[in-house]
Amino acid sequence: MRIKRTRAHAAVVATVAAWVVVVAAVTTGLVGYLVVASQDGVREALRDAPPAEATLQAVTRLGPDPAEQDDAVRADVADQSGGAPLEVYRSLAGGEDALTVPGSDEDARGVLSAYEGIEEHAELVDGNWPVDGGRGVVTPVALHATAAEALGLVVGDEITVGEARVRVTGTWLPADPRDPFWFGQPLEVAGVDGSAYGPFVVTEAALTAVEPSPRVRWRITPEAGAITPGQVAALTREQPGLPRVLENDERVDVNGVAISGGLPATVAALDADVSRGTSVSAVPLVVLVAVAIVTGAQVARLLGVVREVETTLLRSRGLSAGQLVWWSVLESVAVVVPAAALGAAATVLALRAGTGPAVDAGVAAWCAAGVAAGTLALLVAAAAMTARRRVEDTVAFSSRRATGAIGWSFAAVALIAAAVAIWQLRRYGEASGGRGADLLATPGPALALLACAALALLAVPFPLALAERVLAGRRRLGLLLPAWQVTRRLPVYASVVVLVVVTAGAGVLAASYSATWTGLQEDLADVRSGADVRVTFDRAGPLTPARPAESAGPYLQVGGASDAVGVLSTGARVGDESAALLAMPADRLSGVVEARDDVFPAGRVASDVAPEQPALTGLELPAGTERLEVDATAVSAVTLLVADADGVLAEAVVENGGAAVPAGFGTVVVADLTVAAPGPTEPAVTALRAVDGSGATTDLPLAGVAAWLPQAEASYRIEAADPGRASPLSAAVVASASGARVRLTPPAAASGPVPVVASQAALDHFGLQTDDPVTLHVAGARVDAWVVDAVPVVPGVADPVAFVADLPSVTATLLRVADRPQRITEVWLSADGGDTAGLAAAVEDAGLTGAAQAIDRETVRSGLLDHGLARHVVPAFWSVAVAAVVLTAIGAVASAATLQRQRRGELAVLRVVGVAPSEQARSRRIEQAGMGVLAMAAGAVGGLVVAALTVTVLARAATSGVPEALDPVGGASLGALALFGVVLTGVVAAVALLQASRAGRDAALAVPGEERR
Repeated sequence: MRIKRTRAHAAVVATVAAWVVVVAAVTTGLVGYLVVASQDGVREALRDAPPAEATLQAVTRLGPDPAEQDDAVRADVADQSGGAPLEVYRSLAGGEDALTVPGSDEDARGVLSAYEGIEEHAELVDGNWPVDGGRGVVTPVALHATAAEALGLVVGDEITVGEARVRVTGTWLPADPRDPFWFGQPLEVAGVDGSAYGPFVVTEAALTAVEPSPRVRWRITPEAGAITPGQVAALTREQPGLPRVLENDERVDVNGVAISGGLPATVAALDADVSRGTSVSAVPLVVLVAVAIVTGAQVARLLGVVREVETTLLRSRGLSAGQLVWWSVLESVAVVVPAAALGAAATVLALRAGTGPAVDAGVAAWCAAGVAAGTLALLVAAAAMTARRRVEDTVAFSSRRATGAIGWSFAAVALIAAAVAIWQLRRYGEASGGRGADLLATPGPALALLACAALALLAVPFPLALAERVLAGRRRLGLLLPAWQVTRRLPVYASVVVLVVVTAGAGVLAASYSATWTGLQEDLADVRSGADVRVTFDRAGPLTPARPAESAGPYLQVGGASDAVGVLSTGARVGDESAALLAMPADRLSGVVEARDDVFPAGRVASDVAPEQPALTGLELPAGTERLEVDATAVSAVTLLVADADGVLAEAVVENGGAAVPAGFGTVVVADLTVAAPGPTEPAVTALRAVDGSGATTDLPLAGVAAWLPQAEASYRIEAADPGRASPLSAAVVASASGARVRLTPPAAASGPVPVVASQAALDHFGLQTDDPVTLHVAGARVDAWVVDAVPVVPGVADPVAFVADLPSVTATLLRVADRPQRITEVWLSADGGDTAGLAAAVEDAGLTGAAQAIDRETVRSGLLDHGLARHVVPAFWSVAVAAVVLTAIGAVASAATLQRQRRGELAVLRVVGVAPSEQARSRRIEQAGMGVLAMAAGAVGGLVVAALTVTVLARAATSGVPEALDPVGGASLGALALFGVVLTGVVAAVALLQASRAGRDAALAVPGEERR
């Protein structure tokens, strides 16, 4: 009997199975994609993190039982891992011992080290790795190849490191300098760190033979290729306790345990990012659940409607409601469970066969089980309602005139729930830094879309009633019949209206979120990059003869560069607190800096920091000057500092009466005169001659030049100094010792405080206001400044606490107070035509990145768009929107079939009163299309409202490292939205045409009396 009952309605049962397959497939694909994307994002973040930030290092002295000490550390690490897979790298290091190498610096130091498994992390350049030798013999070592080159050593050379005599058996380089194995240590990565050279790699036995108590280091880092987001959360909870555990472990601690590295902070930040991403990615998933429930309810209702007659007959023959419900349970299980399994399995196989994410079988099983359970609940509930409903209740429900498809109380509840959820979502988005997923905030957009549908259903009866009154006086039914029919049967149309409203709103939400999130990543890329291309020099710091000046000149010659500016981006201190200083020429600032005006108004900032008078003045050199001839008295050495148009400095060291002038540097701004003897003296530059490329000489007249001023703070071993009389470039000084140096600068260089623009974070951090004075300590020197304006964010610097200044003004101040002139740290370029990646490639092709790193805006943008931790949310929103269209099609077809069955009897009646089959078909077409259009319009309006309330919050929550002042700007992907609208309109139109066609055919075949069946 049960099997016959199922076969009798095979088409409807097949519709139920198809709906289950679609929902299970989409849910499995979406959930699996979100899980895989989150996992990949975590692993990418750990792989891309700087080694010292992705690693924790514990250092102590080697214990009496090294094996027991190592085992204890590894056990403690495992206990505090939270189940996360961790790598532990052990190494030993001696102290910095004096090196005895012919021709090397007398301060040179060498470091002997031993590494476990170094062969897996380093590559031999020459020779072999050391092996143990007997005591009292020369110790074999493998030396970092860069250190060997700097020291002039090759394989086979013998030198002394401290008390140990060593022989170089091989040279090596790190296989990957970013490997956490090296912890980002400059000595281990680069081979040279100041006066330290190495590491000199020896065996552990050799090291302990010459160093009785070496330092032992354990470097602990997650296995980036195996860790999961859940393990990151566990590691975040457990990792902060590891230092205490190690310090309290007597087997480990030998005279204290030093802990360093940023792993705890990194995993905590990563866990917060994962939590925010989980909350945001759950939003489209909840929208999908809402659409699936509404569709499933309609499909279940269709099954109940087609069985109303037989249910009444079976009840009249003595079958109880409980028995009918049990039959439905058995039937539902037989249909739903295989369909859910099929949908989930099909998705897994399709993704694995293609290039999609590898969805785990366990995730697919849980998704299939969830869909099956939810579907069974819907079907059984619908069967129970049908079995218990009386005949008169069924007739009343399907034929009453509607005063509203849903009650006002239900609409009020929906609105209140949506308002609370969205309020919580906005509150969560404003303070979600370290919080987990908010279960109350996540359903906000879905509840808001359902509330919009409830409002639409409440509003529909009013225009329908008005249309009835307006059309009632006409002789032909025309438009009156569709209005009258919809009014009578609005409960039947309710589910379709809800489906279309939610689906249309989901499309608008997806388009808005996609554009808003993408725009935020682009704005964030602008803030992080600062310019189209940034070239950052590896060798920052003061000017020295061995480290000549960098300038923007060569970059201006690169094809595709429309502008290039030298920049000093350095750290500064205000009291005991750190800040960042960005200095560039004020007149060039607005030409290269790219950022939103509401975030960083470049034109206004340039005007604010520009000095009233040129801050950096001096002797102008003729164009094309390549060399200066200098006559000087009472000096042992002369160094002239020359500046280019941007205020960038270079040294012109006088040797044998002449000094080379770098190209592009055309103004002498400083004369550093080293006196020949201690005591009173008057060093002076008495004549300057400029020599161009052809050898032509031009005298630089010093007559009439204002006397240059000695700068006591920037001078060296000078007890007293006054302007001299021998020439404008002279000083009457009292030197305390030989080698004393006096600095002379033009009078214009002595100016007041430097105007700076502060970030809002700097004002808040230091309690400053506009027009307040502030003292910045830059490169060890004091720079008096005053805050002239504030901006939300300073682009191009990582520290939110930052100041912007005019480079020539900063340079002029530093020349008065700092004895070591600073090199610029970066060059910012503007790309002609906006091809930033092409310009970066051209800079590299020109050979200008040998000691620098070029970063272009497009690369930063693509990194955020393609590798952001929450990048998967955009495809998730669009996947839900597309899935909603498919489910809407299924639901609309089911609703149309239900309506067709319920209204079969009226076809003959309408024919009797003169309504032709074609007119009945047109009426159905108008009904369906009209309700569909109204629902789409309501969904679009609702989607815009929901998007305005939520997408900026969601976009910010899904992006890590966004400055507080960088507010997302709402938008919409109009092209994708238009395509979505066309598809949804096509679905609505197709369903309307299908129902109209069937209604016309049934009306043509209808005979009088059928309405009584």
